[in-house]
Amino acid sequence: MISRRTLFLAPLTLQASPALATPLLWVTAEVPPFVRQGLHGPEGYAHELFVRVNKQAGLHGELHFYPWARALRMLLGGQAHGGLVVSRTPERERKFHWLFTVGSFRFAIFTRVADGALAVDLAGLRERRVAVLRGSASSELLVSVGIMNGIEGRDYAELLALLQRGVVDTILTPEAVMREQIGHHKLAASLHTTPLVQGSDLYAVAGPAMPEDMRQRLSAAYRQLHDSGVVYQLRRRYPHSFIDG
Repeated sequence: MISRRTLFLAPLTLQASPALATPLLWVTAEVPPFVRQGLHGPEGYAHELFVRVNKQAGLHGELHFYPWARALRMLLGGQAHGGLVVSRTPERERKFHWLFTVGSFRFAIFTRVADGALAVDLAGLRERRVAVLRGSASSELLVSVGIMNGIEGRDYAELLALLQRGVVDTILTPEAVMREQIGHHKLAASLHTTPLVQGSDLYAVAGPAMPEDMRQRLSAAYRQLHDSGVVYQLRRRYPHSFIDG
């Protein structure tokens, strides 16, 4: 438990390193509620934490939005230094340096209410047309249980459109993300949600192009913000960015 005294004193004790002139290129996708493009620029828990960590580390990070599969290729190919809101999966464990957590979620199956009851677990999806985000942890989850025929979409809005048009029977995706889409399009009454036990943590990660000293500075900066209570305060403002929020 963090005392009120600790939280009050935290901003006075943090010391940031001198900023570097060369910016680091970070990539992400629209993944609400964790990070999204708002009216005045990027917003969400992951983005606000990203800004604070970079400031604390004395680094300049520029965040750019791309379709997720492209962002992943840029990161792995060394065209970008860092990635935001990357799911930590067994397949990705050795591909990145996992800097700090920026959220957590559980997977869910989304179906049309008009179709009646469908699968309530992953095994039940074997005979269904399933939509997943291209290059995502959802796609990896399907493959891990032997389902190789997932239909991939470019972004979450496209997944929802595929389901509405009847191109697919169901969507497998992070629950919090699709609920944001459903709420935005006012479709809550027409879609059914089946939460799954499987989930994942989201991280800010460093790709192979990020120098080791900068990785260390970012990780150390996060630890300083965490130990001072700043991360705790921030999480309280964004409860939907975590499973236990």
